[in-house]
Amino acid sequence: MIKRASTILHGVSAVFLVTGLAWAQPSFTDITSRAGVANSLPSTGAPRVGTGATWGDYDNDGDLDLYVTNWASSVSQSLNRLYRNNGNGTFSDVASSAGMGSVARNSVAANWIDYDNDGDLDVYVVNFFEQDQLYQNNGNGSFTRVTASANVNVIRQGDETNAAWGDYDGDGYLDIYVCKRRFRNTLYHNNGNGTFSEIGESAGVADNRDSEAAAWADYDNDGDMDLYVVNREQNNALYKNDGNGNFTEVACEVSIDNTDIGHGAAWVDYDLDGDLDLYVVNVGGNALYRNDGNDTFVNVADGDIKNTGSSWISWTSSWADYDTDGDLDVFVTNGAESESGQASALLTQSNRTFTEETGTGLSTSPTNAISSAAGDYDGDGDVDLYVVNGQFPGFEASTLYRNDSNPTTYLTIRLQRQTTDGALSADGIGLRVRILDGGTLIGHQAMTSAENGQEAVFAVPAAATVTVEVIGPTGRITDVDVDTGTTQLTTAVGQGN
Repeated sequence: MIKRASTILHGVSAVFLVTGLAWAQPSFTDITSRAGVANSLPSTGAPRVGTGATWGDYDNDGDLDLYVTNWASSVSQSLNRLYRNNGNGTFSDVASSAGMGSVARNSVAANWIDYDNDGDLDVYVVNFFEQDQLYQNNGNGSFTRVTASANVNVIRQGDETNAAWGDYDGDGYLDIYVCKRRFRNTLYHNNGNGTFSEIGESAGVADNRDSEAAAWADYDNDGDMDLYVVNREQNNALYKNDGNGNFTEVACEVSIDNTDIGHGAAWVDYDLDGDLDLYVVNVGGNALYRNDGNDTFVNVADGDIKNTGSSWISWTSSWADYDTDGDLDVFVTNGAESESGQASALLTQSNRTFTEETGTGLSTSPTNAISSAAGDYDGDGDVDLYVVNGQFPGFEASTLYRNDSNPTTYLTIRLQRQTTDGALSADGIGLRVRILDGGTLIGHQAMTSAENGQEAVFAVPAAATVTVEVIGPTGRITDVDVDTGTTQLTTAVGQGN
């Protein structure tokens, strides 16, 4: 029986006992058909392709739901999906009844975020040829489009490619950075009253180099969010936050100004040394930048982590401990825009070396995979995987893989941001969780808006006493008592703690 605890952390380290972990090799089962999440798109009329996916518990029932974005060459013929998790291994597409049935855009990405800090998840949809859309969660399973009233990207300028949310000024409200081609990128400051103000140029982050993606993180551990921007065939950018709402571009200075045809980036602590490293996926070879502290990075990509599978086109990466051995692994989507398609790759980590896995149940056939999202949709302690495929003629539909590693002991931490006035958000974007065993760091995850900004899932050692540290806007927030056998913990972390 799963035990759950809910608490706000203050003070000193939280210590609790967990028992019975059994390490497992990665093993996946394709359950797309029975789950009802194939995202099948019509084969006639305008070509349609899947483009992105993100997990989030929008109805606050305790399990993760799934939002999938789609693209069509005719703007009026694409339709995004909102798959509600029924809690029994199946999903229902409720986009129309939830007020999202009119979404008919060239959508390329989406983020679950609680922008208004009212305790439920809202969704931001990035549309390439059309205006982006912000949907406010009404708290009853329905959404209202509030793009205009919120003053977010009201005037379409350039082609939007992606978006990243983070609280760059530490006021407890998420701000949004929008990536574009053919126009400068934009940073919208969240005013805390349901509206946003565009400040990209004044803040120093108005990149105009055909950006593909962005990722917020506190790479230098100074207590504020910095920003990495992936640019297509031009130098990538790292904007260092000075703590006062101003940024300085330092990518070249710290040696992460990758100039390949970039597609995406992820901040992860793959080597468990307490700071965040950076993985960049490209056309022609990926990069893994190890953070050595003091504004120093070293590209250590070699072998499988650089050249994932047989592909020369990588699109996104989804990091999680898929084999429940305590190390972060990575799934890399490959093949979109390749005429013959390419197989995506799961790379597991051992002793800081990554090896491509085969025989895991994941597809080894060429696909036009363009995106993926990792999340424990069935709440069994191992991270499942949804792979979005382009679905060009001859290629398979998008796929949900259930992870069957089934650890006997695990800890799922659902994170919430807390504002200065005590309001609790439904996401933990910008927070970090660290797990220590006898003072040794055995787990560390940063929560982002990319694919699952609510939950961090850890495998934990058998019969071990572990310490949980949650790193918030101003430092570590701790002090919680959790019953032996607890597998799910809800924590709220905010300013001033």
